[in-house]
Amino acid sequence: MRELPAGTVTFLFTDIEGSTRLLRELGDGYADALAVHRRVLRDAFAAHDGFEIDTQGDAFFVAFARAADALAAARDGQAALAGGPIRVRMGIHTGEPTVTDEGYVGLEVHRAARIAASGHGGQVLVSQATRELLRDGLQELGEHRLKDFSEPIALFQVGKDSFPPLKTISNTNLPRPASSFVGRGREIEDVVEQLRNGTRLLTLTGPGGSGKTRLALEAAGELVPDFKAGVFWVPLASIGEATLVPGTIARTIGASDGLGDHIGERELLLLLDNLEQVVEAAPELASLVEACPNLRLLITSRERLRVRGEVEYGVEPLAEPEAVELFCARARTEADAAVPELCRALDNLPLALELAAARITLLSPAQILERLSERLDLFSGGRDADPRQQTLRATIEWSYDLLDVKEQRSFACLAVFSRGSTIAAAQDVAGTQLDTLQSIVDKGLVRQTAERLWMLETIREFAAERLRESGEFEQAASSHAEHFRALAERERPDLNGPHPGEAMARVEQDLENIRAAFRWNIEEGRLEPALAMFASLERFWSAHGCPEDFLATVDSALAGNGGSVDEELRARALWVRGFQAVRAGETQRPFRLLSQSLVLFRNLGMGYETVRCLGELACIEQERGREAEATDFAEQALAI
Repeated sequence: MRELPAGTVTFLFTDIEGSTRLLRELGDGYADALAVHRRVLRDAFAAHDGFEIDTQGDAFFVAFARAADALAAARDGQAALAGGPIRVRMGIHTGEPTVTDEGYVGLEVHRAARIAASGHGGQVLVSQATRELLRDGLQELGEHRLKDFSEPIALFQVGKDSFPPLKTISNTNLPRPASSFVGRGREIEDVVEQLRNGTRLLTLTGPGGSGKTRLALEAAGELVPDFKAGVFWVPLASIGEATLVPGTIARTIGASDGLGDHIGERELLLLLDNLEQVVEAAPELASLVEACPNLRLLITSRERLRVRGEVEYGVEPLAEPEAVELFCARARTEADAAVPELCRALDNLPLALELAAARITLLSPAQILERLSERLDLFSGGRDADPRQQTLRATIEWSYDLLDVKEQRSFACLAVFSRGSTIAAAQDVAGTQLDTLQSIVDKGLVRQTAERLWMLETIREFAAERLRESGEFEQAASSHAEHFRALAERERPDLNGPHPGEAMARVEQDLENIRAAFRWNIEEGRLEPALAMFASLERFWSAHGCPEDFLATVDSALAGNGGSVDEELRARALWVRGFQAVRAGETQRPFRLLSQSLVLFRNLGMGYETVRCLGELACIEQERGREAEATDFAEQALAI
């Protein structure tokens, strides 16, 4: 029996497209077609020294010592199947797997399988790693994200045939607003043209409510085909410190190494939304652009960044015809004589128009204008230097005053959430009923997408003012912190289970709320719930990395006030913190933290956790070249 190729190995995965559909269509003839498919593919594999590792009837896993042989086998196999009823997708990838008695194991095997699953019948996909070993010209398909892999991968296609888009994870996370986009045609063209023609750092400036974010999203959507590595939206409204901006970007694009190293020469567009409250990060962003030649930044901010390379694009209010169109679209009504006057009174600001339109079921445009005019007069010459901001604030306050008392309280409480919340979380934290939340949504102050509620940042700032003025901020923040402590604990079993994907997604969508809850607990001296949140999310941090502000705060908590924390919780937190230090490539800190954790776990009689600590300490000592100490830790673990 031939030995499997070792070292650098090229894998070929094949799979029949639509096998269930074919079975229905071909009936008894499917068995014959399947047999022919197996025979011709096996002939192709054998002709080019392929090693059949596994088959499931409609799929093959084959290994080759040479990349050129894998490519030749794929070409011959597709040629033999052409014209027949069965169409097969194929994926080729090269790596250095571990060889076992049962075949191959390792991430490269899974990557090859994901590449094959991304294609279509008749298509052969090739990874960058394989492409570098071939002389053949292949069609470049750009960078794509594969399921279960955070890093994008460059893919190539054999031949020039046309196929539908690959079935990979989208190379953009741009949200799809539920409402239609009105006007701004010229502005979209301007923004797109600038980013296509050399502008690398473009800042859209304007007051809150002027439509900067929506304009940026529409323009970025037009540019998705231009950037092979993707177009990504990075919302920053909930980020309170400039030092957190790079980490937020890194998590969004799946950068596990340094941000600059990860981006490198990739063709990438980042939409950094609401940068004004962390504008101190601007110089670092400008340096990132200089270091990465194919990176473009599209930024929304209420003010200029004032950094080298920046081009400012001022976002003005809508032109009157577009303002009228927007109001009528949101109000679902025809324009009458009062509508243009109402739009002018609202300075043609998109957010103000949408808030006013939300009242059309109760008031006519003329009645809205009459009631708003009094409020607008009151605000003229007021606290804001920008007249457009005065208009917007007056409109928000008018909308707020039309809520009943229960709605006002619930609206204010929702300000404690960062990046929105689930409906269930809003009900729990605000102590409100579903019909009250729905009423606030219907009145335009809160927005709903799928199962989440969220506010535009301008409105959230107003809600936060009202919450503090009400004297209920402490209660709301405490409820928020307790809700997300409980969420972290509740997700722990699923995160540690065999199928953690859904739990990972739930934690990730509320990560900013978890961070806010963690910070509040620390600030209030509530160390146990803060460390419990941190320790419960061990599996999430292992997969995604833990934010630097989390780690720094955990270090302070463990160093300064450890005596007030339950011993088991302290042991768990030390273990998780130590493992994060290992993940970061440190050696001294993880040894110290895990040694402390080991003592506590031993004292508590927790055998499994003790063995884990001993095993990790053995690995650390081995990495440090301390073989005797590593052996000692390993023997202690085996003795338990």
